[in-house]
Amino acid sequence: MTPFPYSIASDASVPVAVEMMKTHGINHLPVMRGTDLIGLLWNRDVRVAQALSAANHTLTVEQLCSPEPYIVELSERLDLVVLEMAERRAGAAMVTRQGKLAGILTTTDVCRLLGETLRDGAELPDDDGDVA
Repeated sequence: MTPFPYSIASDASVPVAVEMMKTHGINHLPVMRGTDLIGLLWNRDVRVAQALSAANHTLTVEQLCSPEPYIVELSERLDLVVLEMAERRAGAAMVTRQGKLAGILTTTDVCRLLGETLRDGAELPDDDGDVA
């Protein structure tokens, strides 16, 4: 999970979001209306909007974002969150603590954790091919 992710105001323009994503090297931006989490902006959505129209300068991130993102409380069990992400085909879960945005868990985070778990728990062959 990425703790304390960057977020963007719902009335921000698409070019502002693009610049923010480039500056911080991120692919997702939680969209906020005041203190309410209302959506998730994906860089693929931004790229599509840019490709389809030069009018994206007039779009706000609220008009472009995916509404009603998958939101979970920080105390939720990881296995349940990951299974629900798979069920929903959700690429990310917005993690909140007492109703406030605390992090974002992406499929990349989940894959990294799974890979590390498999690597750390596996018996790996030594240089001769024998299992240690």
